[in-house]
Amino acid sequence: MFKQSVLLIFLLAGVAFSALAQQTYAVVVGVADYQNLSNNQGDLRYADDDAQLVTRFLKSPQGGSVSSDHIVTLTNSQATHANILEALRIFERARPSDRVIFHFSGHGDGGVFYPYDAPKEQLLHQELKAAFRRSAAKTKIVWADACLSGSLKRRNPQPQSSQSYTHFNDPKLNIVVMTSSRYNQNSAETSRLRQGVFTYFLIKGAQGEADVDQDRIVTVQEHYEYVRKQVAALTRNRQIPTIYGHFSNTMPIIKL
Repeated sequence: MFKQSVLLIFLLAGVAFSALAQQTYAVVVGVADYQNLSNNQGDLRYADDDAQLVTRFLKSPQGGSVSSDHIVTLTNSQATHANILEALRIFERARPSDRVIFHFSGHGDGGVFYPYDAPKEQLLHQELKAAFRRSAAKTKIVWADACLSGSLKRRNPQPQSSQSYTHFNDPKLNIVVMTSSRYNQNSAETSRLRQGVFTYFLIKGAQGEADVDQDRIVTVQEHYEYVRKQVAALTRNRQIPTIYGHFSNTMPIIKL
């Protein structure tokens, strides 16, 4: 009887620990085919593939085996401004011990990401910041694969905001924002990889390539240094990823 009681206690403790374990909630957006653009006017090739790559990674054991009901993936016509705002509400389900991730691949400009229905609609960085503020999660990550670090300068559409990624550098948010390029650089796609260069190496690094000390933990610093070096090398320094936020360099991104 005593042994059975002890076993029951351990089983209940295991259930309680599992319930409190860190969960991941993610919104993954990739827009290659824009509503008001054509191939020769600025459509992209692989932004939707980037979104699928990130989603597959997060669902894989290496990415934490995130359940499908914790991930919203929006590509092309699904990725309207309204749908993205609605998807971001998933972050409100997170507890303090959880983490939330937003990945965007597509066009951007000063203070905005461009959804499928741009230029009429724009996803302001302030809207993303507000979604993060509504989330109780203490770990918040943005991965942005867009020209000019989200400040793509194009004749159309013109930006309605001059805010930049530095507005995410708020100690109250405790987040990591890694961008694909500097404010004055384009972000490349390549048919060789069939991905955005940044997103390709972002996932390669998270899968373990960035684990320099081989302790089976990819830290923020390891991840960024790997992505920066690989992207800079492939693009011959025409594209250099940047990182902003409020975090410890030893903060784990992935535990392998």
